[in-house]
Amino acid sequence: MLKRPEEFIMAILAALWVVLTYFAADYFGAPTHTALLITALTLIWAVVFFIIWQRNASRMIWPIFLGLLVACWWPYLDWYAVSDILMPGASSDTIVITKPWYATWTFKIIIAVIPALFGYAVKWKFMRKQPVSNIP
Repeated sequence: MLKRPEEFIMAILAALWVVLTYFAADYFGAPTHTALLITALTLIWAVVFFIIWQRNASRMIWPIFLGLLVACWWPYLDWYAVSDILMPGASSDTIVITKPWYATWTFKIIIAVIPALFGYAVKWKFMRKQPVSNIP
């Protein structure tokens, strides 16, 4: 699977990113199950992106992965929305009818789309700077 040195380096960097994600979620006060969920989603994201990068197919879709990386943190928004409502030790079967605006699907999708649009804007800007003869 790891045939070239750069693949080994990228695998180590991905592993460090996943570990740092756990520590960042823990630092921001997320409970253990939420921090582990964020870390697991980031691990899945890293493995999928590594495989796509390894096959040299990530050139056109890397901005989408920026948005998906933001989506890995959606559980934190859900936890933060109910952290003040639920008392410690309360039943996990409690249903919260209305959540704050930052825990709605609309806001979550918007904050996931913004980095993807920004990435495609950067790609578009650099593509316009290239001479026409160098475009494959």
